[in-house]
Amino acid sequence: MLPHQTSMIKNYLITAIRYIYKHKGYAILNIAGLAVGLAVFSLTAIFFLFHLSFNDFTKDADRIYAIVQVLPSGSAGNNHSAFTRAPLRHLLLDEFSEIEAATRWINTGRTPVRQREKKFYTEERSIWIVDSNFLAFFSFEMIIGDAAAALKDPNSAVLTESAARKYFGSIDVVGQKLTAWQDLNLVVKGVSKDVPHNSSLQYDVLVSSNTFNWETNWNISGTTFVRLAEQADRTKLEQKFPVFIDNQLSSSPDFTKKMYLLPLTDLNLNSFNTWGLWRKQIPEIIYLTFVVGFILLLIVCFNFMNLTTTQYVQRAREVGVRKTMGASGNQLMWQFLGESILLSLIAFPMAIVLNEIMRPVFVYLITSDPSRVGPHLRSDPLLLIALFGLTILVGIIAGIYPALVLSRLEPVRIFRENLPTGKKGTRLRQALIVLQMVAAIFSVLAALISFNQYYYLLRFDVGYEKDRVLLVKLGTNHSGERLRPLKEDLNRHPDVAYVSAAVWAPANWGSARNVIPEGAGEKETLTMNTYGIGYDFIELLDLQVVQGRSFSREFADSGNFIINETAASILNWEKPVGKKLSMSGQTGVVVGVTKDFNFKELLFPIWPTALYLDRQNLNYLYIKLADAPVSRVLNFIENRWREFAPDMPFEYSMLNERFEKNLSGIMRWGAMAGMFSVFAMIFFFLPGLVRSGILYDPAQNQRNWNSQSPWCDDGEYCPAHLV
Repeated sequence: MLPHQTSMIKNYLITAIRYIYKHKGYAILNIAGLAVGLAVFSLTAIFFLFHLSFNDFTKDADRIYAIVQVLPSGSAGNNHSAFTRAPLRHLLLDEFSEIEAATRWINTGRTPVRQREKKFYTEERSIWIVDSNFLAFFSFEMIIGDAAAALKDPNSAVLTESAARKYFGSIDVVGQKLTAWQDLNLVVKGVSKDVPHNSSLQYDVLVSSNTFNWETNWNISGTTFVRLAEQADRTKLEQKFPVFIDNQLSSSPDFTKKMYLLPLTDLNLNSFNTWGLWRKQIPEIIYLTFVVGFILLLIVCFNFMNLTTTQYVQRAREVGVRKTMGASGNQLMWQFLGESILLSLIAFPMAIVLNEIMRPVFVYLITSDPSRVGPHLRSDPLLLIALFGLTILVGIIAGIYPALVLSRLEPVRIFRENLPTGKKGTRLRQALIVLQMVAAIFSVLAALISFNQYYYLLRFDVGYEKDRVLLVKLGTNHSGERLRPLKEDLNRHPDVAYVSAAVWAPANWGSARNVIPEGAGEKETLTMNTYGIGYDFIELLDLQVVQGRSFSREFADSGNFIINETAASILNWEKPVGKKLSMSGQTGVVVGVTKDFNFKELLFPIWPTALYLDRQNLNYLYIKLADAPVSRVLNFIENRWREFAPDMPFEYSMLNERFEKNLSGIMRWGAMAGMFSVFAMIFFFLPGLVRSGILYDPAQNQRNWNSQSPWCDDGEYCPAHLV
């Protein structure tokens, strides 16, 4: 760089600093706006990129796919399910040379775990039964042990680093024993690194599938993944599936209409309506969050432009003086652009600080899991570099229009007090103001709609009684016979109205199964939500039986069904009672029909539903309280629980609170939209407040211009600094 160029850049920098110092109010408004915009956008951009990166860490991720079946669901459409039968893995490997490897996993739900005298209760979906090649298939890194061999032996297990420290207090645990499901003794054969946050497959403990005899068991369902050969064509392989289904899956309990491959890299954002895949996100939320941050950043840029135009007259006179002293248009344009970039660079460290301050709020508004929002800025230098580059880009975008307009002004017209009106510029400024106004109105409406939707769903009739219902987690697969003494004890308390049990709890409940109605062929199936329940469940939740009766101990109801009105309508049964249904190879009679109820997410439509008595796999205890405060009966329930299950913690929740928690996402979105609307309104009104002189008085600054030069510290006019 030549000496005069260095001197010129230095001169521009000094001039910009002095101008910013002279106009502190104007500078603070722009810097604060840029800092907020950069902080919010960086949070949303990191969140967006994090979810786009899911499963990228897996070697050959672009060749790995989940097998998804399309199952018939009557007039409700088709059900896409990644639950496939256990024998499918070997059938695929034997049939298609394009598939070079396959693996399966089965989620086991909440599980009691014991390490000698220490007792634990795992989180849901944290213990998986997997094939021996699972770790190597998905490139999970091992700390101790061999990924290819650790799960080959029956009763072998692999723990993550965190699970090893939780259960044993150390990672040096190879050879140690762990007991799961009350009596299954496992031997730890390896320790893997904790699963990356951007993995769709989150586990704590892996148990070898060789522990169980399930290779040819058509009643066992899990999720099957395949890895295609390098030259294999996914589309051509999928074209072979119809013949494969006819030849190989005719004996499967599921009638598969279609089968396709879902890419591993799409599991997070493109599998929301697919059963059997966990750790997934509603894609609209991811994209909308990024759009919100991007729009706010644009508003900040528009705001910068509008604030700059409030100084139009003063800067125009400055341009006239500079051009009279010999400055070129390009030099002036770079000076004004430099001022904009300097303001954005000053906002850069503030944006980093705001990012850290706002992150907990962002986590609360988006998700309850901090691991789902992406890495911290401070933990990744590449993110800081990217934000720095974005800061400069924002400075250029925000300052380019004012710089171009001001640098083209003509000195003669300026000093004749005949400043150009700039009709094109006026139209652009008006367009920017309109865009800001639209964004502000949109955000306010979004907040109002979200809050209104939240309160509407709180009052929504879900078809069952959710008040004064206590849920106690039982663990895994308790039988009705084992629960009977506990239920009888609880029923003796005067404040307990009903006691029952079920496989799952409302709000995210249900498993899809193929049901064959009476008179239909084996391939004329209907996919229904099926719920395993105990006696008195219908009475406890006050489900309205409109035809027939409830389950009763007076009848041999084992294997019978109660369906909802939607199922009766889809089956075209005006009088369903007495009709037969077949499910999982067992045929039963419909003994009752209930009004529609919604045990799933409220934003989902009502599915055809079948209730059946389950005496072996009950995971939740339901206790309906009479008109009494919870505290009055809670100690009694807990004491009985200690006698019933001394090895398990007493964990309970109220059904209505669970229901409200399930709606918290809508409430949070309303809060986020409300915050966005506040920012948008502030940035919309700022230019008007500045023009009115409330926040910044251009006339006062014009008097300062006439009385002294803004460029010299001693008050003297310094023409040398103006070139």
